[in-house]
Amino acid sequence: MPKRLIVNADDLGLSPGVNRGVIEAHTRGIVTSTTVMINLPDAPAGLEGVKAQAAGLGVGLHLNLTYGRPVSPPDRVRSLVDEDGCFHPVGQWPVVFGQFDAEDMTRELCNQVHRFIALAGHPPDHLDSHHGVTSLHPVAMRALLDLAAEYGIPIRNPGVSLTPEEAAHAIHAYLPNAPASAVRAHYEQLMVVWREGPQPRHPDHIRSEFFGENATLGDLLVLLTNLDQGVTEIMCHPGYAEGLTEGYAAPREAELAALTHPSAKEFVVGEQIKLITFAAL
Repeated sequence: MPKRLIVNADDLGLSPGVNRGVIEAHTRGIVTSTTVMINLPDAPAGLEGVKAQAAGLGVGLHLNLTYGRPVSPPDRVRSLVDEDGCFHPVGQWPVVFGQFDAEDMTRELCNQVHRFIALAGHPPDHLDSHHGVTSLHPVAMRALLDLAAEYGIPIRNPGVSLTPEEAAHAIHAYLPNAPASAVRAHYEQLMVVWREGPQPRHPDHIRSEFFGENATLGDLLVLLTNLDQGVTEIMCHPGYAEGLTEGYAAPREAELAALTHPSAKEFVVGEQIKLITFAAL
């Protein structure tokens, strides 16, 4: 049975250059899917661009609690935003994590789905999250599971098959100042939510290492060479750097170059890897 592969470009809507890069990564390369940051000003243009130029590209929702302004009125999600009405950056989460109100968080994530539907005319084909927030906060994880069940859509592999040590390491990367005991207790909370919530469809594997200095054609070909059986998602962030103010800018162009290199598509064809979207799950 051929290996099946989803190549998902995160961050549609981040900027015009990212929108253009995501579309090119599909039309000229091996990207099959994207997820849109629906709260950002360039999200509507990103969705329109996909509709006009990349009709075969799967489109999901990149649930976001760490960048830009909320979809909800800021005074309705006060615990999630700073004095300017913007989300707290993920680097500040270790400080503000305890102040988040469950109703605020659930309301905002639901409203992001509603806004996606209003703009796209249909539900997202899957859900994932910016900075992995749905795997960082128990309330966000429960909202993710409930939304996936409500709309009958899959999610990104949530990493629940990680060992406790691997999961603690991943959580610690985002909450570096938290004591080890707190990280372990947090992981256990997340596992309770996962076990008790609806069980959505998701790919068998997630590969997130195609990033930063590891986002070269060589790294991509190694990933493709070592795909596991079943369905794998490769997470990526292609785009053009112009106009970006966030930290991950220039490496997006390196990702785009690798994903659109003829060798990548030739390898996929030669190895009979089946490129799919989340809708195929």
